[in-house]
Amino acid sequence: MIKVAIPTLIFLMVSGCRSMMLTPTGSDTALSAASDVAKSQPLSVLSVIGGLCLLAGMALLVVTKGARGWYPVIGGLILTVLNYMVAKYDDYLFYPLVIFTGCISAAWTYKVIKQILLERQHRD
Repeated sequence: MIKVAIPTLIFLMVSGCRSMMLTPTGSDTALSAASDVAKSQPLSVLSVIGGLCLLAGMALLVVTKGARGWYPVIGGLILTVLNYMVAKYDDYLFYPLVIFTGCISAAWTYKVIKQILLERQHRD
């Protein structure tokens, strides 16, 4: 049994390495399709959460006769629109967002350092 199993495992390992498909180097469509899938993957969380909010809001609207449920519906719509905007206009959104975040971080750092220096000055 072992005499047959070891050569079979070796054959399977070697044939597995040999049967790998190589993509042609001139094929940019496969690379662009893979990058599109990788690019849209993180944004799918917004779509899923937005869809769940919409469904929960609709259920609450039916169960509570319209008293509750508008907040989840509005939240789901906002998340869905946000997902579309981020996917469509990512170049226009990310660069100003990074600059704005850097300015806030610099201002916060300045405030904290100024407060530390003032506390140290009052202590001495």
